[in-house]
Amino acid sequence: MNAAVGLLVLALLGPPPARTYTWRDAAGQVHITSTPPPLGAEVLEPPPPAAVEPGRPAPPIPRQVTSGLEGPPREQLNSGQQQAWTALDQHLARARAGRDQLTLEAVADSLLQDSLWGHGLWIMPLVPVVALGLLGLLGWWFALGLQSGLRLPVVGGSLLLGLGFGHLLLTVFLYQPQAVRLQRNLELLELHLGIGRAPGPTQRALLRGHYRALDAAALLSQPPWRFPGEVRALRASLKQVMVEP
Repeated sequence: MNAAVGLLVLALLGPPPARTYTWRDAAGQVHITSTPPPLGAEVLEPPPPAAVEPGRPAPPIPRQVTSGLEGPPREQLNSGQQQAWTALDQHLARARAGRDQLTLEAVADSLLQDSLWGHGLWIMPLVPVVALGLLGLLGWWFALGLQSGLRLPVVGGSLLLGLGFGHLLLTVFLYQPQAVRLQRNLELLELHLGIGRAPGPTQRALLRGHYRALDAAALLSQPPWRFPGEVRALRASLKQVMVEP
C-alpha cells in the first residue's frame, strides 16, 4: 500500500505540459508559440513564472534595502524570461497610458493563476482526497479480521490518519511551493509594472505583509483553508497596486 501511495504521488507530480506564449506582432497578428515572444511584441499573457520544484528549497534571492524597506529582488533571469518581462513591462505601460484598468487587473489575475498552478501543482488538491480514500479503504480491509467492537475505531482512526496525511501532502507539495512562486514572481512584477520604477513604500509594505501571511499560512500547524483565504486577500491587494502603484 505504501508503494502504491508513493507511485501515485510521483505520477501526480509528473512533468507539466509545455508552456505556450500568446503575443501580438507589430502588424496586429496574434501568435501562439512554444518559445518566448521577440522583444517589442505585445504580450497577451504574463511571462512564465520561475520554477519552484516541490520539496526543493528555492535559491536565496539577494535584496537591496531602500528607505528601511526591502526592495524587489535582483533575480538572475535567462534571456527568454528577460524578454518576456520586458515585453510585459511595455504592455503595462501602454495600458496605463490608455487608462485601461481592465488590462491591468487581468494581468494581475493571470500572473497569480499561473504562479498557483504551474508545474503540475493544479493536480495536488486531489491528493488529500486520494489519501483519505486509500487509508480509509486500508482501515476497512484491516478491520474485517477484527471483532465487531473494534471495527469502527479502526476505520475511524484510519480516516483520521488519512486526513492528517492528506494535510501534510497538501501543505508540503502545494501550499509551500505556491507561497514561494507567488512571492518570487510578484517581486519580479514590482520591477515591471510599466511605470519605470518600483511601487511606492506603502504599496510595497502592503505586498510584503501578504508575503509574510502566505508563509505563515503554509505551515503545517495552520488549517488548510487559511492559505486560500490569504491568496484571495493578496489578489485584491495586487489589483490595487497594479492600478495605483
